[in-house]
Parts: sequence; C-alpha cells; structure tokens
Amino acid sequence: MKSHAKVVVVGGGVMGVGLLYHLALEGWTDIALIEKGELTSGSTWHAAGQCPHFNGSLNMTKVHVYGTQLYPQLEKLTGQAVSWHGCGGLRLACSDEEVNWLKYVYGISKLAGYEAEIIGPSEIAQYHPYLDTFGVKAAFRTVTDGHVAPADITNAMAAGARQLGAEIYRRTQVMDIKLLPGGEWRVFTDNGQIDCEHVVNAAGSYCDVVAGWTGHIAPIANMLHQYVITEPLQELIDLKQELPVVRDPYSHAYLREETNGILVGPYETATAHVCWDGGQPRWDYESELEVNELDRIMPWLEKATERLPIFGKVGVKSIISGAITHTPDGVYLSGPAHGPKNYWMHCGASIGICQGGGAGKYLAQWMVHGQAEINMREFDPRRFGTWATKAYTTEVSIADYHHMYYCYKPGEQHLVGRGLRKSGLYDTLKAEGAQFQQVFGWERARWYDKSGKGENFSYRRSNQWDAVRAEALAVHERVGLMDLSTFSKYDVKGPDAYAFLERICANKVPNRDGGIMLGHLLTEDGFIESEMTVTRLGADHFYVLSAAVAQLHDLDQLNWRKHASEKLTISDITDEYGVLVLAGPRARDVLAQCTQSDISNAVFRWLTAQFATVAGVKDVRLLRVNYVGELGWELHVPMRQLKTVYDALMKAGNPFGIQLFGSYAMNSLRMEKSYRGWGSELTTEIDLFEASMTRFIRSDKREFIGKAASLVRQQSGPRQTLVYISVDNTDSDCMGNEPVYHDGKMVGVTTSGGFGHAVYASLAFAYVDPKLTGIGTQFEVMVLGEMRQARIIPESAWDCANERLKA
Repeated sequence: MKSHAKVVVVGGGVMGVGLLYHLALEGWTDIALIEKGELTSGSTWHAAGQCPHFNGSLNMTKVHVYGTQLYPQLEKLTGQAVSWHGCGGLRLACSDEEVNWLKYVYGISKLAGYEAEIIGPSEIAQYHPYLDTFGVKAAFRTVTDGHVAPADITNAMAAGARQLGAEIYRRTQVMDIKLLPGGEWRVFTDNGQIDCEHVVNAAGSYCDVVAGWTGHIAPIANMLHQYVITEPLQELIDLKQELPVVRDPYSHAYLREETNGILVGPYETATAHVCWDGGQPRWDYESELEVNELDRIMPWLEKATERLPIFGKVGVKSIISGAITHTPDGVYLSGPAHGPKNYWMHCGASIGICQGGGAGKYLAQWMVHGQAEINMREFDPRRFGTWATKAYTTEVSIADYHHMYYCYKPGEQHLVGRGLRKSGLYDTLKAEGAQFQQVFGWERARWYDKSGKGENFSYRRSNQWDAVRAEALAVHERVGLMDLSTFSKYDVKGPDAYAFLERICANKVPNRDGGIMLGHLLTEDGFIESEMTVTRLGADHFYVLSAAVAQLHDLDQLNWRKHASEKLTISDITDEYGVLVLAGPRARDVLAQCTQSDISNAVFRWLTAQFATVAGVKDVRLLRVNYVGELGWELHVPMRQLKTVYDALMKAGNPFGIQLFGSYAMNSLRMEKSYRGWGSELTTEIDLFEASMTRFIRSDKREFIGKAASLVRQQSGPRQTLVYISVDNTDSDCMGNEPVYHDGKMVGVTTSGGFGHAVYASLAFAYVDPKLTGIGTQFEVMVLGEMRQARIIPESAWDCANERLKA
C-alpha cells in the first residue's frame, strides 16, 4: 500500500466506489479506496437494487436520473458486465393528497428530463396485468427506471476507477484516522498507514463509528430490512415483457418481477427496528444476513397479496434480511463534515444502489471544483448538529422507515424526536397555540391555532389560511411579535475583524459603529455560498447572523476563510441569545414604552444598531432591520432573559392590538417584499448577477473572495435570471421546483412562493431565460399538474420604495 494519496476513501460499497470512479473521471487519479473485506460486502451486496425516478426533490431526482442513465452504459464504459433491467415503474396513489403529490412530482419530471405520465386505474392493466387496483386513484408511470444487480454496478465502477489510475486495497481494515499538524489526514490500517489531503468516510454501516474517531457525528441507524422472492410463476415465464416495479402505499412495499418470480419488500409501518440492538456490527461482519423475521412482516406481505394476487400462488424461494443505513430524514450524508477541512462524509444511503452513481458524481464535483452543478445543501452532513444524538437518530430513523411510502404533505414533519432545542419562550408560545416546526433541532412557531385542532397539512391551502392571513395583516396594519431565536449567531472580534470581513464579503462591510449590511460569501468561482447579516457593534466587534439551518455550514465558512496570520476570534453564540422581531407601523410606540433609549427616526435610522436596556435587561442588541418589510426591530436578548422582554412588549403592545406571528406569515410578508431566501433563490448554482442582486456587490476596488470570477461572469452575461412573478390565484401556491413555460417551451423553474395577503396575490420567484425578463412578460407555471398564467411584476409588490421600513 502506498504511503500518500490525494484522496483516501474508506469503504468499498456502492457509495464509496461510485465516488472513487467519479473522482477519477474528474481528473483526480492519485486516489485510493480501502475496504476491510471484499467490495460490496457490507449492505450493498444484498440490496434489492431498485432505481426509481419518482422523487419530490429536484436535486435528488437528478441524482437518481444520472444513475439510471449511467448503469446501462457501464459495461460499454468499463468492460464489466452489468445486468440492468429498464422495466419502468408504477407509483400508486390511494388518496387525493397522494394524487396531488404525483402531480407535483410530474412537474419535477419535466425539469429533470425523464419520461413519465400520470395514468388512471383503468390504464394500469396495459402495463401490469396482474395488479388489483382497488382503492387506487392514479398511478405515476415512469418509463426508463428499473432495477440492477448491486454487485455488477459496483464492480464495474471499480474497474473503471482502476483503469483511470485509482487504487483499491481490499482485505485491509482501517483502524483509526487522525488529523496531522499540517492539515493532512493519516489513515491507519492493519497493513500500514497512508497520509492524504482528503479523507472520505464511506464506511456504510460503520460510518458513525469511523466518524467518532475524529470527533465527528454521522447520524445513521442500521435498520433491519427484509424482502422475499418467490419460486418462478408460469404467468411470468410466459410474459414477453418484464413487469414494471410497483410502489404501493397500501401494502407499503415495492413489488417487482425477479427471475420469473415475485419480489416483495415491505417497509413495515410498525415494529421496525435497528440491527444489533443499536450497537456496532462486528468488524469481521461480511456478506452475512440476519436471522429473518418473516412472521413480523406478514401483515404487509398479506396486503401485498391483495394488491398482487399471483404473489400468493407460489411458495417463497428466499428471504433476504439485512442491514441498511438510514438517516433521520431519509437522505444520505454527502459533503464536508463540520470542523477541519477535507474530511468528507459519503454514507447513510437507504436507496444507495440507485444513488451511488449520481451521489458519487456530484460529490466528486464538489471536491474537485469547490462546488457541484446541483444544489448540495439537502445532502450536506452539517444539516445535523450535536443535537442529533444516537437516541434521536434511532427514534427518528425508525419513524422515517415506517413512513417510507407515506405521503408527507408540505410542511408535515415527524412527530418524534422533537423538543431538542427550545428558546426561552417555548412553553409560553405553546400555551398561545403555537404550531411548531423543527428547524435544525429548534422548535419554531409556524402559526398560532386558537382552535386547538392543529394543522391539516395539504398540497393545497389548508386550515391555517385564515389564521395566517390575520397574523400577516396584523404586522402590516398594527404590530406583530415573532420569536426568531433560531437565527445562527456569531461574534467576530479582534483587530483584524473588519479587514477579514471585507476580504470575504461581496458587499461593503460597515465602517461606522452601528452599521448593518446584508452580505454574501462567494465561492472562488463567484457563486453564492452563504448569506449573512453583519452588524458593526464596535471597531473590533462584529455580530454576524445567518439562517438556522446554516449554523455549522456558515461557522465553517468563516473559519475556513480565516488566515492563520489574522488576529481575530470567531465565536458561535447561537444558544446564548434569543431574538424577538417586533414589526409593524406601531412598533415604535410599543418599544418606546420598554426602553429609555431614543428610538426616534432621527436618532435610530433603518439599517443601524444600538445597545439598549429593554424592560430592565441590559445590553440588548437592537437591530433596526427585519425580514418582513415593516417598521421594526430585532431584539437580540440574552436567552435567560428573553421572557422578561417578551412579557414587557406584549403588555405594552396590548393597546395597539399586538399579535404573535409565525414563519408562515413571515414567508407571506417576505414574498410581498421580494426578499430572496438562502437555499432557494440563493445557492451555489447561481451568482449574484443572475439572482438580480447586483446592488449587494461593492463597487470599490477592494478585493474579495470570488470577485475576479464574478466580474468575468458579469461580462459573459447571465445563463439565467431571477424574476418576481404573480401567478393566477386558485387554491394553491408555488412551492418551488415547478416548471415555467413561455409559448409552450419550458424556459425556467420556480424557486419558492407564497400568498401575499396584503396584496391578495399568489407570488413566486423563478429563474428564467435572460431574454424573457421584461416587466409584464407572460408565462405559464405548472402547479400541481395545472398550467397557471403568470407574469413578471415590478419589485416589490408591497412598499417598493421602502417607506414603511424607514418610517
């Protein structure tokens, strides 16, 4: 084994091998993979090998589609035989909401470029003559997906990687990994050690153990998954064409043809559990199966027999019972781990066979080029923090497994694993009827329900509509109060703090105490990496805020961009401060009763900040800025004293009709102001020019990271341009990832949307062809399968001159 490589991948399953192959395709050939047994010998070899296109995420769909395009070509590309079955698929819908889901995914199919259609129950028989369609309302038919032998594609990609110069060491166990003083990683094995610039944890069922060696977390549970294969059936022997893979919410199982028999794999909706009592698998565990629990999954197999009666006509030939990795949200981990640079995660895939090719492609792009061609945020391991404990991971992963074929409506979340992070107002707001969502472990109020019934989640407007409308209008007409303690918060202090922020931010950093600016960190290629609000509290003290979900991501961005010679400290103070948003035309009247500070417009201008005593609480960080487009302040209060300030504001606000509001109303208000969102409008796929945010790029000659590339990109012109549109109002709004058409041709994609209650309009953002950006340009947007008229409107729909903000 060689002593040094640019990259060492730990783990020889489909994920690790897929990455190795694509790193080599991207031009990195000084790379090695280490596997303790034989390739595929963990959970890859016994997987059923399904490769579906149907998915509610556009980026995940791109991962899946790439795999189904690659696998049929692998034999030609590598010389290694691959048994690809391009039989297509049928996803059944048994409720109106499931039909809505199919319609939403149909729009994604257009964007991702795969062939699909929604068919009625009577049409199913022409593609699958043996299904009983009782209770079925529709089916989503895909043409080019199918299934594949897992060992075939893994060994083919391994062959391709070797041909390009990669090395694979089998029968070599990694024992430990350590960070060296120079920033490289040392991988210790039972056959020696190897140093590398980049190390990748692709250790499958062992990835959490391997992560622990370096103080990282990999929140995965090893779920026991079982499927059965029957003896051959004469009906299938006589059938000329292979049956499509069926995914059925009734039996909560996949059903397909396998060697002229039937293969059924249920995701049981109860009684599922982890392997090995949640412990670590043996290090000598290799190509083994677990003791089957056929009796336990019989209720779902019986339902499968109802759906596919021929399944019950013949005996079972084999039962596969093995471990599959599962994360709490069902999405694999792929990207940088939090902390020192160049430790990467690439593990936790529960549909890894389908995802192995595409996941490897896009992570390879990220590693080699600094970003991928798709938005990788949903795969980023840093979407989980230390709050994702082993107990949390196990509980929520089991719940996610139980809901594998459940139709989660927009906004609907698991009910387990909750209450991990709470602001000092959680109990108070709960008593007021707060309906919470979980955001990076935090509980954040979405809306306030006085009925006590909770939300009836839907793809269309639900029972929260009237309450959210009242909250939004209260902010516009009177005054509202929101707990936004979920902000990620950092103190950047030191004599070089100003110069550091100037160097990394595209916008000009405030040079006067109390100044506030919205800034963006760009990649070296000029694309948008992060969005932050920077407040100058002193010459050597800056207060930086970003999205809740970006807490670890943005902390890494700050630390990774800091030069060793720069004299400053970066502190994550997220849990130390709570945040209250006080906004509305009467906000000053309310706040004035709680502080002796002069908050008049002449003294306390928009986009400035002060320290103040509020309700007797000293050193509150008062920022005259908000995300809702009204006169108002953010009050950043020591968390332990948050309720004191809240009580005072509510008492002072009662005469003015103060009302609590949540994130649903905030989205309505931000859409009316055409405020972009990080992770939706602002991603590493686009630059500030394409996002129509040129005003946030400084015009002076000072350098910042990504400037040179940004100027080149500006001169070459945008590939796409963000536009602000009004969509015909029906019973639903854009959610993002709906296709946009002009004169019958697809020209763009929505990124987010919502209903503006003050302007009574359905609003959305969309990236479209730069030639189609004139005010009034007409489009059609496919919303839940229906073409809706839309048009570009001036920014913003509400208070376009910012007079209310500056009042």
